[in-house]
Amino acid sequence: MDQKHELQLTFREPTAFQETHVSSKWRGFSVQYSRLKLPAEYEFAWNGQWHYLAYHDLVLEDGEMQVTGERPVAGKDLRDRMTYIPAGQTIDGWAKPADRMNAFTVVCFDPAAMEEEIQAEFNDFDPRASVYFKDAHLSVTMQKLGSLLGDTERPASRIYAETVGLTAALEMFRITVAQAGAKSEKGLGQLSRSQCELLTSYIEVHLADDIGLDELAGLCGVTRFHFCRAFKATFGETPFHYVTLCRIERARQMLAKTRLPVSNIATACGFNGASQFGRAFRSIVGTTPLVYRRSS
Repeated sequence: MDQKHELQLTFREPTAFQETHVSSKWRGFSVQYSRLKLPAEYEFAWNGQWHYLAYHDLVLEDGEMQVTGERPVAGKDLRDRMTYIPAGQTIDGWAKPADRMNAFTVVCFDPAAMEEEIQAEFNDFDPRASVYFKDAHLSVTMQKLGSLLGDTERPASRIYAETVGLTAALEMFRITVAQAGAKSEKGLGQLSRSQCELLTSYIEVHLADDIGLDELAGLCGVTRFHFCRAFKATFGETPFHYVTLCRIERARQMLAKTRLPVSNIATACGFNGASQFGRAFRSIVGTTPLVYRRSS
């Protein structure tokens, strides 16, 4: 991911480093997860070209953050607190973390790429910066996003990670709309019959691929925000869960009708390895793939 769209960290001690640093990017937004191993002081800066949302699991001995044109805000116990900075404003500051495992998750939204989706959801409003705020729903989403990126041994599917990232964007804009006193548009609607047929056919053909939310929404000619809501209103499931159900159904057929190894079936059905396949299969079917095969 282009570093100009990341929160930039500069450690004051040359021996300090980040234990974990992972970033991913989809159309219109990027995600960054960092976990700090040493309690070393660092400076940070954000360039302000995109919208910025950060979830903090930080405890600081000292430190402060300053948004363009505003007074510095001191930081101490920042666990479960978040910061939102709209595009056009910059931030900088410094931090001295406490001696614990500290982490943060940053989501950045490209105003140009997200414009059509934001306009489809909300009336015009003037977003404002919010430093170290709390929100229960957004907090859960941001924690989930950080866990997905931090788990490098079991990478999440693209459609799931992209959905969680977009959910964070939608929830953040709902908060800023409420703060501005604006009203969101309520039109919901369902997908048409032709859109449903196109989607189901595409998913069936591409089950072995890492299907993305962007490409599914593109098939229907709608924004990703609208697609997620309309899909659930139509199918009664999120796109991710629907695709997972389709993959499990194909796996059941292959387990019953072929003698292929479980690892091969997992790959053919679009799972990232036998362990991920096994967890998903058991959560939906209620038993392991091997037990299911023996009983078929």
